[in-house]
Amino acid sequence: MIKETLRIGGMSCAACAVKIEESVRKVDGVEEATANYGNNTMTVEYSEGTDRALIVRAVEKAGYTVIDGDAEAIAEADRKEASYKKRNLILALAFSIPLSIYAMGPMVGLDVPFHDDPGIYSAIQLVLCAVVMFAGRRFFTRGISGLLRMSPNMDSLICLGSGVGFLYGTYCTLSVFGGDTGMANHLTFDSAAMIIAFVSVGKYLEAMGKVRTNDAVSGLMDMRPSEASVIRGGKEVRIPADELVEGDIVLVRPGEGIPADGTVIEGCSSVDESMLTGESAPVSKRPGDGVYGATVNGESSLRIRADHVGKDTVLYQIVGMIEGAQGTKAPIARIADRAAAAFVPAVICIAVASCLLWLIAGGRSVSFSLTVLISVLVISCPCALGLATPLAIIMGTGKAAKHGILFKSAATLEAAGRVDAVILDKTGTITEGCPEVTSIYVPDGSDDMILPYAAAAEQDSEHPIAKAIRHRAEADGIHIPDHTAFESRTGNGVICDVEGTKTVVGNGALMAEMGIDVSELEARFSSLSAEAKTCVYVALDGKARGIISVSDPVKKTSRSAVASMISLGVAPIMVTGDNGDTALAVGRTVGIADIRYGAMPKDKIDIVKELQIKQKTVAMVGDGINDAPALTQANVGMAVGSGTDIAIGAADVVLMNTDLRTVPTVLEIGRATVKNIRQNLFLAFVYNAICIPIAAGLPYILGMGEFTHMPMLAAAAMACSSLSVTANALRLGRFEPGSITHE
Repeated sequence: MIKETLRIGGMSCAACAVKIEESVRKVDGVEEATANYGNNTMTVEYSEGTDRALIVRAVEKAGYTVIDGDAEAIAEADRKEASYKKRNLILALAFSIPLSIYAMGPMVGLDVPFHDDPGIYSAIQLVLCAVVMFAGRRFFTRGISGLLRMSPNMDSLICLGSGVGFLYGTYCTLSVFGGDTGMANHLTFDSAAMIIAFVSVGKYLEAMGKVRTNDAVSGLMDMRPSEASVIRGGKEVRIPADELVEGDIVLVRPGEGIPADGTVIEGCSSVDESMLTGESAPVSKRPGDGVYGATVNGESSLRIRADHVGKDTVLYQIVGMIEGAQGTKAPIARIADRAAAAFVPAVICIAVASCLLWLIAGGRSVSFSLTVLISVLVISCPCALGLATPLAIIMGTGKAAKHGILFKSAATLEAAGRVDAVILDKTGTITEGCPEVTSIYVPDGSDDMILPYAAAAEQDSEHPIAKAIRHRAEADGIHIPDHTAFESRTGNGVICDVEGTKTVVGNGALMAEMGIDVSELEARFSSLSAEAKTCVYVALDGKARGIISVSDPVKKTSRSAVASMISLGVAPIMVTGDNGDTALAVGRTVGIADIRYGAMPKDKIDIVKELQIKQKTVAMVGDGINDAPALTQANVGMAVGSGTDIAIGAADVVLMNTDLRTVPTVLEIGRATVKNIRQNLFLAFVYNAICIPIAAGLPYILGMGEFTHMPMLAAAAMACSSLSVTANALRLGRFEPGSITHE
């Protein structure tokens, strides 16, 4: 299955997005298509045998275009689009404002030229309005195209509203030249022109808003150094960073950006990785340590071997993940899109019906009835509905990226805002994840056999305890013998044969399963566990010989992170495969009351399901292979960036740092984004619910008089509607976790 994000040209509202989706989904081999009006993209999933050209043709058949290019090219296209709209806006304002003054001047006592000559007075307005119509030509080309395809969009409403005003004004002008000079009092050129002008203002501000929402991503890309110093032929050469190849030796001086992902081969320094992890504290680097492109070297020079360059770097992967999330839709957005798809045809029907009712049943003039028609068409705003969700999602994912948080989809961001229970793994999540052997207990006082045999048994295990035992043996210079017949018992321990001796390393459950008596060691095991140490029994040839205890320090930030979760009204739950004494000790240290211990991977899934049955929205935080199933089952799976590839692949959210305080930050950003979406949808729905009846003639029914310039007011209101939603979404850019009110 291939997943691709395409840049779409020509979208004017959420109704356009729905039409594109419907057209593309009809292509054989396409599994899913999601068009996003907020950033003018479409994410499509299709089988490998599907011809991409068929998808492109489906988009074109719907009346839109596919714009090919990389992220930089697309960003440049956005800027050009904003510039295009700015030029046409200036042209529209330059002619519509004088037109309005000229048309309405006599009403307020202004002496305008040729007012006494109906023919010239009408002709001047026609010429001025024609220029404005040219400035808004895109509304007409796209609007008419939508009408001809029987799929009207936002541009169709503008086209009909402004076009009817221009055509009726032209009819009046021709009537004046035909001798009916009284028709000069019914000209609608000013309304038609101001509709284009006001809508153009809204469209330009909307385009600039879209450009601003992509600043987080473009800002990341801008942090890449443009040049790099490489050692070639024994000499230092300065080359463009894009020309780096894997294996190049790169010299990075203090204060310079690192141009590629690689490994330090010479030098010791500190590196600012805040743009990746959100952590402000520099990270010390020495030979053998990994470094990442776009991070900044600190006080000393480093020689780095480039391991990954260009699009293979972590930076590009992060950008791809952000763009992937921004190209998806939250569940709440689909409701708004369906409403917008039906909105435009409904508005056209309401406008025509209102016009006919006033003309036939109300006995009003043609001019008045057309004013109502134009006003209803123009005041309606599906743009606000279409922008409500995607702009908030784009701002939310961008804000999260600055804090080292990567959402894989918009649905996950929305779900994060509803989380009320967080399951936390212990090792590597609450604790440092780098356990060390603290003691080796043998009843007879001799540990000569315990450590080497235990280390041999743990040779093929990637469990943190296994690594700690091997590291201790290596540090002590102990020879680790070979083993055979290795068998891992997930969550319990390992069994193998070491130089003819059956060796068992694990917990009490494994010892009981193997029929090994540990009664003489249980008291010591319990006392060590009560000190928050993880312990394993070591048995040789069916006899328990001793205990190896491992200590994994609790992270300094874990307690404050748990406190933040509780303050958010979220219940933290620690689930670990460790024994009860150790788990309870760690839980008490960080302030977690609900502790589940002795849990197997399947048990973690069952706990997630148990909470979901209770109507809880569950987040799971982990870093190991054993956490992957639960990460997948949870409503929101969070994997720390230092975790296994399997865990990161299974998770919905990747945390680029290991600071547990990032978890409540995820929840806060999710809540802030959902709140912003709801505000935007409220603004959009309330606006249309209030304004459409007003435009349809409610003020006249209430005896408030005839509003001659209602079309202009309608255009201004429509522009303000889009602007209000855009401005509210952009407020998320100023949001900082910890600043929202916890309910």
